[in-house]
Amino acid sequence: MAADITSRYDGNVDDSGQVNWRGDQVSAPQGGQSIYDSSSVQLTELGSRKVVGDRVFRYAKAAGTCGAGDIAESMPAIELLTTPGTTPAGGKQVIMTATAAIAANSFADGVVIVGSGAATNMGHMYKIKSHSAISSAGTGALTLYDPIKIAIAATDKLTVQQNMYAACVECTTAAAAVVVGVAPIAVTTGDYFWLQTWGPAGVKCGAAATGLVSADVTGQCIAYDSAAAQAALTPIGVAMMDVTASEYGIVYLQIAP
Repeated sequence: MAADITSRYDGNVDDSGQVNWRGDQVSAPQGGQSIYDSSSVQLTELGSRKVVGDRVFRYAKAAGTCGAGDIAESMPAIELLTTPGTTPAGGKQVIMTATAAIAANSFADGVVIVGSGAATNMGHMYKIKSHSAISSAGTGALTLYDPIKIAIAATDKLTVQQNMYAACVECTTAAAAVVVGVAPIAVTTGDYFWLQTWGPAGVKCGAAATGLVSADVTGQCIAYDSAAAQAALTPIGVAMMDVTASEYGIVYLQIAP
């Protein structure tokens, strides 16, 4: 399915319905992008929040195809090693060695955390502003929004995570990723769309369930009290009806308010 919006100047009018315009929302150009439209061009910041009636959405980019009602997850974090020498406190750049090739700005607006090393700086997390492309085992710099509080040593290990909404895919893994929402429409790789994170949603169901439900590893919801669910992904909300396997049911999402 091709994106409904292909140019920043398409002039689409937002027909999402009862939109609650609140101060914590970011509006998009040309009247905004409807929750029923996808776009091949980015019209607002990833993670921007939109409220439509009693439903909440976040602006996201698809890293793979998602169908309407599919549960989506974010891509997993990766570990990096700092080098060479110490990154001093007060600066806004972290010099590090990548364990895998990283495309330019693929971690922009994501986060970096000091995962191990000196006890005084472990657990400190910073938001990433930008970075250049870095080859596997290559050295590069992460530019941060905020200054480094405590110096980072060459022996410290860093972990980086993309913006949670920068590369959404249908749930296919268990512990390696985090559930971020449900696609309200069908989207293809590279589409920008509004991902639902809270409130009543139509969700694809993998098994009969009532009450608390979880995502399984095929983008569907299952009963959270099953062993499979507890061993797979985190709960996503509460079924508002007796959901049936291979059908779509209404689930009150409780992921990101």
